[in-house]
Amino acid sequence: AALKDAAGILRAHVENVMGEVNDDDDATQNSNANREKEDDDNKHKAMAEMKAAQLQGKCIYHMNALFDGTLAKYTVFEPRLLTNPCSHPPECTAYYLAKLSMLVARVSSASVGIQLFTSREFCYDNLSSGVYSNAADNLEVCAKALAAGNAGLLDDISYVNSCSLSSGGIAGEGGEDQNSLKDEDAFEMHHRTEEIAVMSKKWLGAMSATGRKGGADSDDKDVGFCSKESFASMLQNLKPWIRVHISHYIHLFQHLLAPFRKSTWQSLMDAESYDFIKLIWCIKYSMGMVFLLVISVYWPAYRTDFVLAADDDPMKVVYAIQNGGWTMVAYCFATTQTAEGTVKKGILRMAGTVTGAFSAWLALLACESSTFELSYNLYALVAWMTATSFIATFIATERGFGARIALSNSFGFGPIYFVVTQILIVSYVSMIFGPESRDEVIVNRMVANLLGIVMAIVLAVIPPGNYGGDPGHTRKINNFHWHSVQTVVELLISCDDVADELLAKNIQTLDSLSSKILRKSASMQEITVDFEKDAARLQKMTCFKVDPRVKMELGKITRDIYVASFVPRLAAKILKGESRLLLLEKNGHVQQRLEEIRADMANDGITATSQTIKENFHIPSSDLPDREGRDDIDLLLLTIQWLITEMRGHNGALKVIGVNRCGIYQNFNNKRTTSI
Repeated sequence: AALKDAAGILRAHVENVMGEVNDDDDATQNSNANREKEDDDNKHKAMAEMKAAQLQGKCIYHMNALFDGTLAKYTVFEPRLLTNPCSHPPECTAYYLAKLSMLVARVSSASVGIQLFTSREFCYDNLSSGVYSNAADNLEVCAKALAAGNAGLLDDISYVNSCSLSSGGIAGEGGEDQNSLKDEDAFEMHHRTEEIAVMSKKWLGAMSATGRKGGADSDDKDVGFCSKESFASMLQNLKPWIRVHISHYIHLFQHLLAPFRKSTWQSLMDAESYDFIKLIWCIKYSMGMVFLLVISVYWPAYRTDFVLAADDDPMKVVYAIQNGGWTMVAYCFATTQTAEGTVKKGILRMAGTVTGAFSAWLALLACESSTFELSYNLYALVAWMTATSFIATFIATERGFGARIALSNSFGFGPIYFVVTQILIVSYVSMIFGPESRDEVIVNRMVANLLGIVMAIVLAVIPPGNYGGDPGHTRKINNFHWHSVQTVVELLISCDDVADELLAKNIQTLDSLSSKILRKSASMQEITVDFEKDAARLQKMTCFKVDPRVKMELGKITRDIYVASFVPRLAAKILKGESRLLLLEKNGHVQQRLEEIRADMANDGITATSQTIKENFHIPSSDLPDREGRDDIDLLLLTIQWLITEMRGHNGALKVIGVNRCGIYQNFNNKRTTSI
């Protein structure tokens, strides 16, 4: 779907370019006829713009869904993949799919960029249209191949067996034509579509046992089950499984080292980092757990009297010990990473615990029979729990395609704890305590859990709290992009002499900055998405409701990650070529424009609501005859300007979003509080 939508944007752009060319020709030949068609043309243009906007929205959605290949990485846990090595030497299909997801996300970003940034001034008319038409054709072929699971369809792409334009380009075309096409492709769409085709063929081949030597349908048996390649692939497949078991220990070890880093203490003083809030959140959680543990061990009254049972009940001591443990377990698992998530998960756990306990009580009451060895009809109990667990799981499962991925993020915890509570109570009573202790086991299990849940909720709402609906988490990513773009502008201005010894160092800095933006932004985006998703449970619940604009702005900023990383990469590309003469010319048009951008960013900052520099800027053709270099520099300046506008827009939108605390939206930016 993402590839089809990206191809649709490219085709819409080609039609727009060719339409403008034809309109100009027609206007020259017959202006009267064009006037009669003006109304129809305007309607057609409006419909085309609406379609383009819809495609852009879809591509942004795909970009967020496929970002960093996160979803694809989980396919390594699919049981069906375990049958893959049985028919041919193992390959890491999850790795291929994750890589393919990232490539598709980037081509979606590039297609949106083409629609936003390119105009006739950036194109070579017919030849440029051919570049994007060819890319659209190739993307559609890849989409068909992936949908059908048929790698043979990719043979229609002539350069599918190469990995870069420089290593072969488009077969059947002359080198001069290849270079021309490459020069006009500022967004590297040829290279992007080629990478997607190559990775699509690898993934489809791996899934169908025809993608590598030694496969079921291959005559070349160099790669066998015991080869180095197969062993390396097996380890690659096992990494996610191993990581699940050791990731918690690695994460804990990293936190143990954190107090010894200077940056850790510096970040606590930075209000934008939210590290101080997270520290307080961890302290509150730890204090709650320690408190429950201490009173369970050192408070005799709590240890012996926190129980609902008769004084002469011989199991009273056992109930009391279990209650202390169940309280800590309930407190531990009711607490999440956000205040809203803790409250909502606590409510869902309460509902699941109470209804699960009631269902278990009905099952034990209905299935009690002295004719069976354990005084219960175990067959009837199994049937009861199977039926009720099925109903609960069905209620908790998402509808449509989401059912293949996970339970409902909104209310899935309720049915989960219904099933868990029911099974535990039935197992305890039927296997250990017996019918005479049925009521006591159920009541004590329920009360102990409710006490732990209530304590988790109370500590969560005690300020300061880590609120997932706080737009500051999203604003943090936006601010990082702002400072990164400022760094690029400063570097380009400081390197104002072609003979500057720092030129090579600046090129390396820009390349490193591009990678840093992708890496750090992806990490912050993952945490922010996790916070928002956790806080957004039970969205119909008025109290602690997350403003839906937070998710919308987060999606837009996620799109900007690729754009922000594109800026330093394109700047480095320009500095490596001959067009740097124009870029670095002192008092030239480009340097003057960069100075205007720097002044605008420094003086007005990210909080500005309007720009002080003119929007449209193009390098005069007399400055540089080379259209490729001129297009690259124009694209760089336009992208920076567009990003500045977007980042200010995000900041303004996030500024008016409040944090919902107990039905009250509190907006600390505007110093106002409004009731829902």
